[in-house]
This record gives sequence, structure tokens and C-alpha cells, in this order.
Amino acid sequence: MTNVRSECDAHGVRTLTIDREANRNALDRATLDELEAALTGAGADPATRVVVLRGAGTQAFSAGADLKELLAHQTLDERRRHFDGVARVIRAMHELAMPVIARVQGFALAGGCGVAVAADFTIAAESAVFGLPEIGLGLLPMVVSAPILRATGSRKVVLDLVLSGRRVAADEALRLGLASRVVPDAALDAEIDALAARLAALSPAALRLGKEAIYAMAEMEYGAALRYLREMIVLTATTEDAQEGIRAFFEKRDPQWTGR
Repeated sequence: MTNVRSECDAHGVRTLTIDREANRNALDRATLDELEAALTGAGADPATRVVVLRGAGTQAFSAGADLKELLAHQTLDERRRHFDGVARVIRAMHELAMPVIARVQGFALAGGCGVAVAADFTIAAESAVFGLPEIGLGLLPMVVSAPILRATGSRKVVLDLVLSGRRVAADEALRLGLASRVVPDAALDAEIDALAARLAALSPAALRLGKEAIYAMAEMEYGAALRYLREMIVLTATTEDAQEGIRAFFEKRDPQWTGR
């Protein structure tokens, strides 16, 4: 891979870096393909417990689509393939069994904003800036509106961001639901490391089932959600990890997770 770097530490924390710093980590077609492949590869690697997604450097998580490439597209199929790449990356993150943490420093704009918000955890530096500025170019952030709506739960928020194209500082992003946490720039890496280490030490089976259940529940009517969640806790309680966790609690020792 040339546009996405993948590194995994001894604790199972895999960092995927969008490595186009000179282009503010813009998401061209090749980068989207590589990012999808890297996420799929992480999901197939039993050593990976957590994925951290970041942009190279400090100026941008990602400023969105590569506009030069977008302008060069001549056919509907070329444009469709580009925007489908954003959808495939978002889908790949949601389908991963392990948690995905977006580390946001600098700009997270357009498709980059959507990818950052679509992560399970979005940890932002105080200097981070979110936004969907496409309308200023005569475009619309159609694909990434879905994770934005899911994260904020508000049609009014989505309309404001999409139709005004305004940029949002990190503190407002937190209030709107675009970010999970906001920390001082100097503390960003320590916050990411601590969260990733905590998640990597937990039961992979519980994390997998919990992530699946929360996303599914969000799309259900309340009564159906209660019935579904009842069955999911029954399923969780039957896992080897749950049995091991309970035994370890009574034996006053650290559990040894198998992920089953």
C-alpha cells in the first residue's frame, strides 16, 4: 500500500494512517480502495483487537475528496465508483468485529468528516475542525449524511451542516454528537493510547456482540429493540469469554480471553 500505512503493536492495537499529508490526506479513489482493504485485513487478523484511524501529520485527519481527481472524472461510472468508495469504507468500519477509534487532529471535512464520525469512537483535539463544505462547490455530502444523522440523531443538525456548509469547532462538534470526546492537542495521543489499551484488554466476544447490537438497536422500534437485546444478552452470556470473566471475578484474577 502507498496511501495507507498499517502498523500493529504488541497489544493488538492496529493504527491505519491515511498517508497523503501533502494533500491534507485527501480521499482519492486509490486511497479509499486501500483503506477498505486495510480495514478488511484488520478484521481478518486475529491479533488485531482495536483499530485506530488517523491522518498523517497534524494539519488534517482528512480534508475530503481529491478535487482534482473528481474534476477529471468523465463518466457517471467513474463518479459512482469514487463515491461508492466512501460508502464501502464506512460500511467496512461498521462491519468490523473490533472497535474503531478515529483520531481527529486538524481538519475533518466533507468525506473526511463522514469517515471520522462513522467510527465507533471519535476522539478530537481541541483544535480540530469538522464540516461538510461541499455545497460551496455546488456539490452535496450525500453519502456521509447517513453517519452524520446516525451520530447526531437530528435532521435539523444535518440540514444545518449540509445546507450551510459551515465549519464546526471541536467543542460544538462534541455538543452535536459528531465527536465522542475532545481533549487538549497535547493530550490527544495519550487519550487515544489509553482508550485503545482499555478496549484491547476487554473481551473480544463482548465487544463484537456489543457493537453489533448497538448498531442494530438504533434502527429498531422500541419494543422490537427490547426483544432483540434480550436475545443478545442471552447470546453474550453463553460465550466462553463471559464464563471466563465470571470465574476470574470470583477467583480474583485477570481473565484470559479467547474471543469465543
